[in-house]
Amino acid sequence: MRWAGSSSTPSLKGVKLVRTFGDGTTRRAALQVVDIDLFPGQLALLMGPSGSGKSTLLAVLSGLLQPDSGQVLADDDGTLRDVWALTDKEREQYRRKHAGFIFQGYNLFPALTARQQLEIVLKWGEGAGPAAAKTRADEMLDKLGLAKNRHKKPAQLSGGEKQRVAIGRALVKNPSFMFADEPTSALDWENGQKVIELLRDAAHQRGASVLCVSHDHRLLPFVDVYYHLDDGRLERRALPSE
Repeated sequence: MRWAGSSSTPSLKGVKLVRTFGDGTTRRAALQVVDIDLFPGQLALLMGPSGSGKSTLLAVLSGLLQPDSGQVLADDDGTLRDVWALTDKEREQYRRKHAGFIFQGYNLFPALTARQQLEIVLKWGEGAGPAAAKTRADEMLDKLGLAKNRHKKPAQLSGGEKQRVAIGRALVKNPSFMFADEPTSALDWENGQKVIELLRDAAHQRGASVLCVSHDHRLLPFVDVYYHLDDGRLERRALPSE
């Protein structure tokens, strides 16, 4: 059941999405006419076996991977826009303004400290001043249990610490859309629970639309809606509490 506080109008719609890879006899359909609605104030979980198309769907919805056909309609300050009808520059501006990403591979800048990883997002994406960016970065790092690591660079951090920095970087600008690809995979459950609670707060408290891809069934009690993708076909499934 969709969280009661969320809007009845989707903020992001995937309409008849198709995405294939390969050619000829090696051609494989990663997405087979997928429809999905994501709502503001909602934390959605996408699960399925490895190779089922989960990361592909996340990349298509977030404007990182173009589908072969179909539309991605996203709310842009009250107007639904087809993300894939935008120019490359417009799509980049849209992602920078509205979207937050948590990637499996961290994608941190080697030369920047944990604090600087977050500050650069606020300065570049929002035009925040140095003092405001520093304050907000420190507040987010503190929430993630990384206050003592703020001056460390990625090479000085463990895998779990790097993952939490990457999560903080995505959350710090209060995005309208959050896309998280296996955000708890490198974490123990104590820290994994902190992360999913932060993602839930981003939806419930800040009104973001959050889509989380994961294999971790322990996340199910924390989410509002559960989708399962297998062989490129999407279905909505009941949560344990439903």
